[in-house]
Amino acid sequence: MKILVCIKQSGDDGQMHRFDAHALEEAMIMKERLAAETTAPVTVAVVTAGPLTAAPVIRRAFGLGADQGFHMVTSETEYGYTSSAVTAGRLAFAARLAHYDLILTGIMSEDMMAAQTGPMLARILGLPCATEVVKANLNRAANLIEIERELENGFRDSLVIKLPALLTIQAGINTPRYPRLSNMLAANRKEIITINEDEFAARPAREVCIGRENPEKTRSGRKLTGSLEEQARELFNLLQEKGLL
Repeated sequence: MKILVCIKQSGDDGQMHRFDAHALEEAMIMKERLAAETTAPVTVAVVTAGPLTAAPVIRRAFGLGADQGFHMVTSETEYGYTSSAVTAGRLAFAARLAHYDLILTGIMSEDMMAAQTGPMLARILGLPCATEVVKANLNRAANLIEIERELENGFRDSLVIKLPALLTIQAGINTPRYPRLSNMLAANRKEIITINEDEFAARPAREVCIGRENPEKTRSGRKLTGSLEEQARELFNLLQEKGLL
């Protein structure tokens, strides 16, 4: 059983994006359960696509129990923007290096919050995909995974999916563990498999960032003056003018 988890670094200190941390934790839970049920080997690999400074997030994943790590080394982009389609294409290259039974990603990244990379990766690889997963039960004997998806208004969607498959993991499915010091020390000795940009075919960007600016203030406040009665009357008139009363 081989599981691949797509992760992304937050900043330069090796911290993992919150949703990706839940995805990695779910992979580790599955590995532990399978190890108790069968003697067949279970491995968890992680992959990240980013500049050289993104390597520490793989070290952290090693400290949390990951067996193998791939770093798709990319150059810095203008304004720090990379489209979901380009990222999915890079991750797909790593996913094709081995036959993975299950691929997990966070539901979204905390910076772009597009929630597109996981589904796009599934489309490129031709895999069934379920998003916003809040519960997963792996049935290795039947080569199936039973999942529950979070929907709006508190509803859930239950699915049974044949492996191989891709899931995007929602926060709340588990509580990510903290790495032990001994595991982090051992993680420094593990090899990160580095793949440079000239080794994988980059998907052409369908959109580019042409600029970035902070939002401008478009509303001004209005301070009510006078006695409480006068302020109440003025507020009443304002609400009537705006059709709110």
